[in-house]
Amino acid sequence: MSALNAFILRQALHRHHPLIAGTAGVLADALFITLGTTGLGTLLTHLPLLTPLAAWGGAAFLFWHGWKAFHAAHHPKVIDADTPRWDVGGPRQVAATALGLTLLNPHPYVDSVVLFGALSAPFPPLGPTLFALGAVLASLGWYGLLALGGVRLTPLFRSPRAWRWLDLLVGTLMWVFAARLVWGALHGGLLEHK
Repeated sequence: MSALNAFILRQALHRHHPLIAGTAGVLADALFITLGTTGLGTLLTHLPLLTPLAAWGGAAFLFWHGWKAFHAAHHPKVIDADTPRWDVGGPRQVAATALGLTLLNPHPYVDSVVLFGALSAPFPPLGPTLFALGAVLASLGWYGLLALGGVRLTPLFRSPRAWRWLDLLVGTLMWVFAARLVWGALHGGLLEHK
């Protein structure tokens, strides 16, 4: 589960603008897919200074969101799925957080842009466009499932224990992703990571 997937699921369980978070995910995916299928993915291999800067910035962002999840796991006021969480902000802050979890993370640039560029390159002239359209539709289906399906899971998360476990899982994932970014930046292996 990616940081963005965990965020969208959490927003859905809280019934706090999950469609906005999911839409931000689809838009970010559409951007990465378009960049990859139009051949701009090769730009990453020609800008070696951009990768470590993105890794450190993304790691800081993910570490901060992980800390917020661990903090929520230890504060019972955020465990009622039917109570709106005013501390997460309105639609703009939800969209900004969702976009930040994607755009400040260099892995989508490396994995998605380069991968989609490589996969669509052998197709005939119209092939990359159709490939991109199919990939965006798949992204729409995935984030729609997370946003709308997560809302339906709310009854399972009526207990404080379930919320604590979810918050601990989300915090752990965020910190693991942050640590992987730092490791890649320190060892120069971010571009080789898949």
